Amino acid sequence: MLVLFGFGWAHTIYVDQNSANEEQDGSELYPYHEVTAANNYNLHWDADLVSPCIDTGIGENDPDGTPPDIGAKPAVQHRYWEYSFENQHDVDKWYWVSYPVLNTVTNNALIASEFFEELLQVHPDSYNNDTPTYLDTIRWVNQDQYSIHWLENSNEWSNLVGNHTVSSPQGYKIKLQLRLNPNFAWPVTLIESGFKTPSNTQFPIYGEVENWLGYFREESHYPEDAFADIWDDLISVTAKNWSIARDENTGLMIGKKGTLNYGDMVIVRTNNDHNTFQWGGNNPVPPELKSEVKGFVYDEKPDYIPLYVSLSDSLMQDLDEIGLYVDGVCKGAVVVEDNLEQISAYVDSAAELSEGNVEFVFCYNDSKSMEPQMKSIDLPVGRLKAKYSQAGTQYPYFELKFSQADMQNVIPPEFSLRQNYPNPFNPSTTIAYSLPTYGKVRLDIYNIKGQLVKTLLDQDMEAGLHSAVWDGKDMNNKAVASGIYFYRLSSPQMTQTKRMLLMK
Repeated sequence: MLVLFGFGWAHTIYVDQNSANEEQDGSELYPYHEVTAANNYNLHWDADLVSPCIDTGIGENDPDGTPPDIGAKPAVQHRYWEYSFENQHDVDKWYWVSYPVLNTVTNNALIASEFFEELLQVHPDSYNNDTPTYLDTIRWVNQDQYSIHWLENSNEWSNLVGNHTVSSPQGYKIKLQLRLNPNFAWPVTLIESGFKTPSNTQFPIYGEVENWLGYFREESHYPEDAFADIWDDLISVTAKNWSIARDENTGLMIGKKGTLNYGDMVIVRTNNDHNTFQWGGNNPVPPELKSEVKGFVYDEKPDYIPLYVSLSDSLMQDLDEIGLYVDGVCKGAVVVEDNLEQISAYVDSAAELSEGNVEFVFCYNDSKSMEPQMKSIDLPVGRLKAKYSQAGTQYPYFELKFSQADMQNVIPPEFSLRQNYPNPFNPSTTIAYSLPTYGKVRLDIYNIKGQLVKTLLDQDMEAGLHSAVWDGKDMNNKAVASGIYFYRLSSPQMTQTKRMLLMK
């Protein structure tokens, strides 16, 4: 047994007695340290194994910027990459990711079964059959489409889990289980101690197909710089929150442009093959990180149709977010930070937008009001028309410019109580609701026994869309226990109730 002491902590390591005895003659103390004749203790990291003492200490970071190692000497200079998958909130969410730091030393460390080990955990269900704890699907494209998913018939992961090798130029889309299992820790985090993939690493881009690419330069760049060497051959670039494509008529790039940031994944189409492409990087810029939508809840799909929304300066005043609804269901939203924004519309086809009942909900953050104010506009059927770039009819997009006349056609919303967000939550959640007319309204929280926990609202309210925040406390300002709660919106004419889950 080894006991390693540091300031305010002690860490115990159990080792084989035979291995411990070997230390005396200067050989290996397996598997945690290497001992040389000069008593130069180094943490073990080679083709056979990597010491669990690396990057798992407490305190200040090591000189290479990684978390502290446990031991007398830090490990070989390396890098560290951490990605946390957020708690799922009863909605489908897809993560577009790549991995710029990889353990390229240890055998099999990059095989999917090893690399995604934390995501691939399983647990017994009520019938004692294995079922996934965290992961739903991992998808990627490399000339063809591939995936790692659960096989219900054989209760195991699909065979690519043991065959696929993770690489930095490869981008991935990852979807977790829809429902949280309260018996397991969330959020789940992937941690990789390894070595940064060199920025000048070459990799192929294939013409006339989707290329799912990982971006492993540490500096952020706009697409015209990142793809400088092949810019004129580029058809489209699609990221999670922005996309551009070459116009059929002008040959210019149109759409909403963003930066490529360290660890991003983008989907690229070109006309021709480029077998030795490497990321460009002559003009680094600050990363542009899109703010997270808070006022709307919607399911994501693996792909989206971009809807480019143009707003004048006057229309942007106090405007915080825009939500897109089709046939009464939210299909996407965006935080308004620029005159041109992209709403990623998670619909099955362009026809949903061009032929469906489309509503836009504007969320205003008026400093004079205690809560966000919401207004909605119904678009006439046919106002949105699909357009196409050089990418072809498989990749439609929409453009919409809001005018002052549009804003004057705001219609009163229906009486509606929307699903709280986030859900599950800890410690607070937002409850959105809409009212068709001015009048008295009450919003109550109940526990599973039907007992009143707290009244969030009991007053006259204007017509429109509103929201209220519950901080997880009762009427005595005491934090309530984890569990299922119900929230009820009532007026003299109508009542609606929904449920939510507080998880600590």
